[in-house]
Amino acid sequence: MDVDVVKAELPLLVVVTGLSGAGKSTVINALEDLSFYCMENLPFDLIEAALDHLTKDSGGPRRFAIGVDARDTRFIQNFPTLAAKLRTKFRLDVVFLTCTDEILAERFSTTRRKHPLLDVGGELIAAIRREINLMQPIEALADVSFDTSLWSPHYLARKAEERYSSANLNRQLHVTVVSFGFKYGMLKPADTIFDVRFLRNPHFDPTLKHKTGQDMAVASYVFEDPNSHIFLDKILDLHSFLLPAYHAEGKHYFRIGIGCTGGKHRSVALTERLALELASKNIPNIALSVSHRDIHVGLDG
Repeated sequence: MDVDVVKAELPLLVVVTGLSGAGKSTVINALEDLSFYCMENLPFDLIEAALDHLTKDSGGPRRFAIGVDARDTRFIQNFPTLAAKLRTKFRLDVVFLTCTDEILAERFSTTRRKHPLLDVGGELIAAIRREINLMQPIEALADVSFDTSLWSPHYLARKAEERYSSANLNRQLHVTVVSFGFKYGMLKPADTIFDVRFLRNPHFDPTLKHKTGQDMAVASYVFEDPNSHIFLDKILDLHSFLLPAYHAEGKHYFRIGIGCTGGKHRSVALTERLALELASKNIPNIALSVSHRDIHVGLDG
């Protein structure tokens, strides 16, 4: 029998892991809504036994999800060995949730929840960075990685639903095109960053000043500058080459930053158009999303 056919007949097991505060419970809840049998924070030594028990009955569930994180030190030490064994029994898909340390610190401060690695009297940011280092070997094993730094819980749930509502589990490179304003700080993290402050500025047109690059009049104004089309063609050509190469290398997510002065006009218009043009190229294994970091606070173009 064909190996792919045999693999397709195996039960599906999703292991949801990553950084604390990055959205593990959100993904688990989304999978429960898709009729997965979900288990969260199961002791590492019980994972294999629990799965063996659940799969004994051929008429039982065929889709499982397990949520695990860094609080179980045995998970970090022994998961590579367990993952290899599980791949012989399941269609295993490992989801790693990541996020910037600054955003994670904000989330824990807002919710007032204790970070699982926070020592008594220790600093939150130190605990977060310690976990980032500890989890690097697990991230390297992941089939897909979601950077939730700019994602709402609802958007993260939709991304999980998109991945698991069908049988397509091909690894994707998640590409986010982000507009931002340099006056509010550099975009971090980012894989490529472009400065579009050389383009004509709608901020100085009184009829456009208080609109954004999502407005058709502002976008038309920006693209009346011939340099905008030359710039767009060049970065399209660059990323049409880069994105498949990074996917082949094993990268899970890629962030393109487009910056202007305030992140409201030029960068927004270019970000919207770049994402649209990239989508039209139908680059294989690329999942695109758009975010505007400073659109609601930017006062300048």
